[in-house]
Amino acid sequence: MLGSNNKKKEEEERLAREKQEQISQAMRSMSDQIASQGKQVADLEKQLEAAKKQATSADANAKALTAAQEKMRQMEREMAQLKSQAQAAEARAKEAAAAAAEQAKATLGAKPAAVQGQTVLGGAAKAVGGLAVGNSAWVRKAGGQNLRLRDKPGLSSNAFAGLPPGTAMTLLEGPVQLDNYPWWRVRVSDGREGWVAGTELVTQPE
Repeated sequence: MLGSNNKKKEEEERLAREKQEQISQAMRSMSDQIASQGKQVADLEKQLEAAKKQATSADANAKALTAAQEKMRQMEREMAQLKSQAQAAEARAKEAAAAAAEQAKATLGAKPAAVQGQTVLGGAAKAVGGLAVGNSAWVRKAGGQNLRLRDKPGLSSNAFAGLPPGTAMTLLEGPVQLDNYPWWRVRVSDGREGWVAGTELVTQPE
């Protein structure tokens, strides 16, 4: 389960890095465009200055001057728009990075209650004393005492019901080793679910 969470976290971080890289590439492209536009504006300013020197009575020079001025205004408008887009892209990149970091933090912290601060037996150890997830079990009749059904594994958890000896149940999750007991999450026939100590379960009705 921890491996699954780690893989999910790694995948989310990878996607966040890819998204950040895409945004960075877009911003670099915009920066290149702005630089190119700036160069063109500088060239136009030189042309405008040259046109001003030559603009005397010649209509052609006057038209060239007007065209250069209009072109420069257009380039300035385009450059302002590109700068605005670059600023918006930078803001989106910061938001995406913050969201990715928050999501990774939430994923790492969203461990099931069954495994926070506890030891989960994995692999072959999941079949303990014949008990295994998906199988049926019964409350041991020896001793004649009810088996406490708890909201979480551990002796300090809340016991909200007592299962009489012989009660049948289905093993849903476990075992979780805590307080020297193997704990199993179970569902009884009436639909109630909770955690019980596996030492009081048997694999066959007695």
